[in-house]
Amino acid sequence: MKTKLLFTFLIATFYSQAQVVDFITGLSNEPNRLIIDNNIIYVKGVASPGEIIEIDLSNSSPSANVLFNSLPTGPNTFEIGSIAKDGNIVYLSYVNSNTGESTLASFDINKPTVLNDIVSGLGFVPALDLYNDELYFTDENLSGGGTSLKKIDITISNPPVNTVLTGLTNPQDMEFNGNILYIGDKDAPDKIYSVDVTQTSPVLNTFIDNVNVRGVYVYNEFLYFSDSGIIKKAPFSNPSNITTEAIDNDSNTESLRDVVLSGSILYMAQETAGKIVTKEDLTLSVNEFDTELENISVYNNENEVSIKGLTDSNSNITIYTLNGKHLLTQDVNSNNNAIDISVLSNGIYLLKIDNKKTFKFVK
Repeated sequence: MKTKLLFTFLIATFYSQAQVVDFITGLSNEPNRLIIDNNIIYVKGVASPGEIIEIDLSNSSPSANVLFNSLPTGPNTFEIGSIAKDGNIVYLSYVNSNTGESTLASFDINKPTVLNDIVSGLGFVPALDLYNDELYFTDENLSGGGTSLKKIDITISNPPVNTVLTGLTNPQDMEFNGNILYIGDKDAPDKIYSVDVTQTSPVLNTFIDNVNVRGVYVYNEFLYFSDSGIIKKAPFSNPSNITTEAIDNDSNTESLRDVVLSGSILYMAQETAGKIVTKEDLTLSVNEFDTELENISVYNNENEVSIKGLTDSNSNITIYTLNGKHLLTQDVNSNNNAIDISVLSNGIYLLKIDNKKTFKFVK
């Protein structure tokens, strides 16, 4: 009996620690794709299939505000397939619901009513992301010829479409970590692939197998992903070490469709409930304790950040945005403890020492 009670307690504890809380409610049309930039979350699929909303996390009372709702109008209906962002420019794919054909387009967040078509006549495009000056996207052949990974150069007008590789089945989402692209391919074969796009002939490498993936998100040293509506994560260094981070807390099973992070907080699209929900990932807390680094402190000014309390041996310093984007890495020690941050924009950053202790600083 004691063993059974202990087991029940452990299961209950696991689920209570993984459950989510409501953040934004009352969203219709199944919010299902999230991106985050400069502490603003962009959500695709809300009041109408062609709408993008934004949620400013720096606001004391964040709310869902319509940023974009300017897809073409006429006899055909259109909906957004996926979104990506580079600076002030949002890139998107939108789909003609009658023909299934997709168009790649963009708009400036300062002029969200002006939509600029880039490439049209594509198949279904459910996933896209940016690397350097190229927009990568998946393109499902409408004649049943499979799905390919393709790319265009966003710096030129009327760019040609180049095929990177073939062999995808039902890709849902993808995201870069440096030059490695992670692609979630749902149903069969139920994989997350990794692709080194700098190779002369890029290939699909299995990163994680047997996952019904819907969304992927790169944050620091981890890949977060939605597996059958449950948010999980795996370290890039050991993808077999998968942990569950968030599950649904409603009486009816809903789908945690996608995830982004700001600091240590997960923000997730609870698709069929019309919500954005949250949960803290305690393993990412900036108060993370390590006895070897307990005397370390960080100071910064406009141009550099200094680490006090280091030893003579080198420590590896990595700086990220709050969104988990890697910015720079440098080795430091007691004799060389300053890092040049003059190239960084004003904002809040995370500084991690030897992947053990994390500090937050403001430039």
